[in-house]
Amino acid sequence: MKAVILAAGIGSRLKPITKRIPKALINLGGKPLIAHSIETLIDHGIHDIIIVTGYKSYKIRRFVTENYPEISVKFVHNRRYDETNNIYSLHLAIRGLKDPYYILNSDIVYHPDIFRRLHECEKENLTISVDLREDLGEEEMKVVIRGDRVVKISKKIDPIIAHGEYIGITKVTENSIGKLKNAISETISIYGKGVFYEHAFQKLIDNGGIINYAPTSGLPWTEIDDMDDLIYAKKVVYPEIMSK
Repeated sequence: MKAVILAAGIGSRLKPITKRIPKALINLGGKPLIAHSIETLIDHGIHDIIIVTGYKSYKIRRFVTENYPEISVKFVHNRRYDETNNIYSLHLAIRGLKDPYYILNSDIVYHPDIFRRLHECEKENLTISVDLREDLGEEEMKVVIRGDRVVKISKKIDPIIAHGEYIGITKVTENSIGKLKNAISETISIYGKGVFYEHAFQKLIDNGGIINYAPTSGLPWTEIDDMDDLIYAKKVVYPEIMSK
């Protein structure tokens, strides 16, 4: 397995911190956000990593190459990071990819066992990590589940009918590599490069593809989009991760 880490974003809601560094390098627990994911991947035997950079890309390249000489890393630069969304970063990363891989958003922190459960999942097709909960709002990337499959994924889903939140980690197995590429290309051609890659997940479902889910089972995690998220991560989530 390989891994794709999406780290091109500006992180404008985290200024003034992100005036100096990209969001992926924000410190949490003594190391940058992206370091937590890289070390989780290494711990699970994954050393072949593609990192999509954009804003202040040289700082991410320098940090990774200086601190993780044991991994084989390929940097893909999204030159249009300030006018595109993560679907375009993912499109750039996987254009020539033929091996199974993981997708990881770089602005999340999570208990390593969340990744372990996804890593050990033997289901074919796509499998996404989902936090099954009811206290959902407008901002969350919500999912609707039927049986053991995800049938809808979008921020626009009515929270009343949603079953949980996609946390930003996906496993792409061999038989879904081409299907996801096609869904991404189709989505970009219809909706442009400014949508979330989860839009392509929905397109894949609409085209008859299968998306499974692996529950987080109550293990701590959070996405860091703004200063309130960062404070919450530092005061609540990270201490919970370290205590389990």
